[in-house]
Amino acid sequence: MSSLSRDVIKDRIRGCLIGSAVGDAYGVVTEFMTTSAATRVYGNGPIPFGYEPDNSDYGRNDFTDDTDQMLVILQSLEQTRDGRLNPINLSNRLLEWRNHGIPEIGTDPGRGLGLTVGRVIKDPYFRSNPHRAAFEVWDASGRNLAPNGAVMRTAVTGTEAFWDEPRVVENTMAAAKITHADPRSVQSALLSAVLISRLLRGGGSTAEADKAQTWNPRISEPAYRQELLAYLQRGTNLQGEHSLNPAYDEKTDTNRFQPKDYKALEKKYLEDEVRGHKLINSQLQNMGQSRGNVDRSKVTLRTDIGWAGINHVGEDEAMTALARSVMADYKFLLQDTDVASPSGQRQERVQDVWTRDLETHCFPQTLERLTLGESHAIGYTLKCIGIGYFGVTRREDPSPTSPEYHGPSGLFRGLMEQVTLQGGDADTNDAVMGSLLGARFGLERGIPKSWWTGLKHIAWLESTVDAYAERVLANYDAQYTSS
Repeated sequence: MSSLSRDVIKDRIRGCLIGSAVGDAYGVVTEFMTTSAATRVYGNGPIPFGYEPDNSDYGRNDFTDDTDQMLVILQSLEQTRDGRLNPINLSNRLLEWRNHGIPEIGTDPGRGLGLTVGRVIKDPYFRSNPHRAAFEVWDASGRNLAPNGAVMRTAVTGTEAFWDEPRVVENTMAAAKITHADPRSVQSALLSAVLISRLLRGGGSTAEADKAQTWNPRISEPAYRQELLAYLQRGTNLQGEHSLNPAYDEKTDTNRFQPKDYKALEKKYLEDEVRGHKLINSQLQNMGQSRGNVDRSKVTLRTDIGWAGINHVGEDEAMTALARSVMADYKFLLQDTDVASPSGQRQERVQDVWTRDLETHCFPQTLERLTLGESHAIGYTLKCIGIGYFGVTRREDPSPTSPEYHGPSGLFRGLMEQVTLQGGDADTNDAVMGSLLGARFGLERGIPKSWWTGLKHIAWLESTVDAYAERVLANYDAQYTSS
């Protein structure tokens, strides 16, 4: 059960999901840039929210495939409505997105589709056995690919049934594994979702109170830990036919994939498009934002960035303790898994290398240690969850030199600016960090209002998230009213 009020939980769910979209839309301006290239273009910032990216096909204030795929998961959960993620329903929903986009808001089919997900959804098993399809792609690549395409979209699985951590864990692993078989990708998604669920239950306020919490009553049971390790084997060839073709829930009227009425949704979108453009243009004028890149100011290096900065503001003791508690509970999944790449000539087990790499990335000493703009490894999943954990464990600056960096929304602003200036897979890094910060502080005080209200499609996104949050909270109310 959560120690938070219903209103606070709802605000945090809104903050988590809309915060992810805000980070996604903000970070796209430096996506795929090296850190040095981002510096040449933008100096040390700040980059205003609303810049039209030069380096992508996305428009001003628009989110990308990261948010699209999170919404695909949300819509799958909204169809089943029972708190359980059905992998077959989700795989078919993802195929639907690849073919039709999100017709409610007129996005292009499968826009921004990543290499790994693109390969997996083309596999003949994907529609009926997605966990096997994901493994076959990973196995064919030499079992070395650990991209961030799972963690970028699974913040929503931390909000569904947030009070039931074993359910959060299973839902997240199921959602991650439909396209990503590497345990590091699954683990990254899990660390994000579990931390979100603990924040929604009131974690992160004081370290003392959190120590008294039993977050997952089953985590100390050897049999449960073996269940989770066995789940990592789903779709693999490690246990022969049993693991290659795992059992999925029997199809029912509730979980059977139900395609959207594309023509009706597209017609409604076209009818609303003109009205929507007028609203967005009005919002941009009211916020006094720049006209895309036409008004870009001369690149300068500021001597004062307005706050202490990510490396110097310090960590929040309670948040760091909560993040470390998630790591301590679930790092065994990397340490003990037998779903691994060959050790080759290494003297050390690859699982031990992975585990050390995970802890090093999630608790670095400085932002630069994550080398987010390193061109040959920008999409590495541990970089992504690493910056998410590093960002969400920072404390608020008690005395910023510029007022816009005051409080939770000021911390959000400052972190987004600095992480985006690192380049790399900036939209995904910002999306994951934005979801965690939104779950920590909520939408109303945790995210600059001009940023989230300026998002493209915000009216539809906000109503979609609100309806989802109300359904989740109705399930929560029923759980604790009847018990």
